[in-house]
This record gives sequence, C-alpha cells and structure tokens, in this order.
Amino acid sequence: MNLIHQALVFDSPAAFLAAAVPFVTEGLHRGDTVLAVTSDENESLLRERLGAAEGRVTFLPANGWFDSPGRTLDAHHRRIDALPGRTGILRVLGEPVWAGRDALETSEWGRYESVMNVALADARAWVMCGYDTRNLPTAIVDDARRTHPALAIGEHSEASATYADPVSYYAEHNVALLARPANGVEWLPDFTDMAPVRQFVADHAERLGVPADRLDDFTLAVNEVATNAIRHGAGRGQVRLWATDRRVICEIIDEGRARDSFLGFLRADPQAGQGHGLWIARQICDLLEMRTGGPGTTVRLHMRRG
Repeated sequence: MNLIHQALVFDSPAAFLAAAVPFVTEGLHRGDTVLAVTSDENESLLRERLGAAEGRVTFLPANGWFDSPGRTLDAHHRRIDALPGRTGILRVLGEPVWAGRDALETSEWGRYESVMNVALADARAWVMCGYDTRNLPTAIVDDARRTHPALAIGEHSEASATYADPVSYYAEHNVALLARPANGVEWLPDFTDMAPVRQFVADHAERLGVPADRLDDFTLAVNEVATNAIRHGAGRGQVRLWATDRRVICEIIDEGRARDSFLGFLRADPQAGQGHGLWIARQICDLLEMRTGGPGTTVRLHMRRG
C-alpha cells in the first residue's frame, strides 16, 4: 500500500471517538502496529473505549513525538522499517502539538504535514492527524485541510476539497527569512575548510545558549551544512551565530544554488555514500530553514536554548 494521510477535524469527544476508535480497532484486527500520540484527554477517552484492547496499542506522549519536524519524520521511518512481515502497516493516530509554537514553528510544522505526503508516499503507513476546533485557531484547522489529501468523517473518508499540492505549499512557505538582529551576531566572514567552522561554533555556541549536552550534535549539524557549502557553493561560505529569546541560530551562506525540492526532508538511500547531510542536520536541529535562489543558498539551523 501507499501512504494514507488523513485529517480528523473534530469538535467534541464523540466526534473524536467516532473516527479514532474504528481506525484503531481495525488496525488491531488486521495485526497492524498501532500508535496513539494524542492529548492526555483523548488518550484517556481512547483507553476507556478500547477496554482490554488498549494493551495492544502503543501510547506515546505527544510532546515527545512532535518534538521537531525532522525527528518526527525520522520516527515514522524507523517505525515503518521495523514493521514485521510484508502485510502489516504502521497506523498512527496523532495530534500535532500547536500550543506554545511561535509563528516560525507553526509555519514549519504546517510544512511538515504537507511534506509527509511526499516523504512517506510509498510507505506502509496510515496516519490520522487530529485537529480539535475547540482550542485551535481557525487558520491552523483550515491549513490541515490543505496539507491532508483526505478527511476522516466517522468511519468514512472523503477527499479534501482544499488540498494543496506539496510543491506549491512548500514554495508558498518560502517567505523571506527574518532579519538578523542589529547586535550580538558573531561572524566568520569566510571559510574554505571545516576546521575554522568547528572552532567558531566551539567558541560561541554554548555561550549563546546551546545546551552543553547538545553542543557536539549542534557542531555536527553545522559541519554537515558547511561541508555542503564547500562542495556545492564555489568552495567557500560564511557563518553567523546569534541568539533569540527561544533559540540559538546558526546561518550558513554560500554562492551555490540548490535545485532539488524538499531538501533535507527526503531520506537518502541508507546505502548511498552521500546525500545525507541535510537529513542529518534536520534530525539534530529543532528547526532548519533553507532558501536558495539567484544570490546563493542560506541555511539557518535552530537549536533551543538551554
């Protein structure tokens, strides 16, 4: 089978259960691997309705599963890779976490929902994403209909009339990057090999707020992107580091121009010797922004401050 990706738009516990319970119980009957990654309230409702069958469902905390777009995509891949046999599928009943997101995070999570349709297109997976209209902004619910090809209506499914092609949706979200702050920006104006880049990160990242236990990972992510700049961006680039109240941002600029779509969102063949750099960076960082065009390519790696 190919990916089935549905939005479950609901306004009451009854509406949630009308779609969620058949989705889960059918999966259990078929022998599928079933994950439930929902709000605490809906997890309790689901456990109560399933009764003894709840023990056959893997319940996961939503804040952990929906930690960063790159890591969530990778989590799907890992679960799909681990499926037993050739007939079972991965079923995920999820509720993406929107509370507490700023505008950039909200935009990137919307992009993730759209990119899923490409990144997991051939996967043995059925993903039903819950959107509670009682506590979500209308714009997020409307966007769900644009990023999911199908809508779950009770036990049935119907095509979304406003579904947007992922290529168009992706391009739509490539708005201009926010301006750098006027002060507090560290700058390495030119690099042609990796040693100065790694030293630059070591000198400034932890002081700016990268947690000590994530510093090595952050350095690896920067290294992967800067290596791409050397290989594909006229052999050189520049790096900047600064902090906001929420995140530390590393910006890498080169003169190259990327031509592929969905860069870093599509997992490279594990057996391939190259092409993994941006995928790795997306796993490590909490957000990754990338803009490419006439003047070159800019990548921003975001790490939450400690």
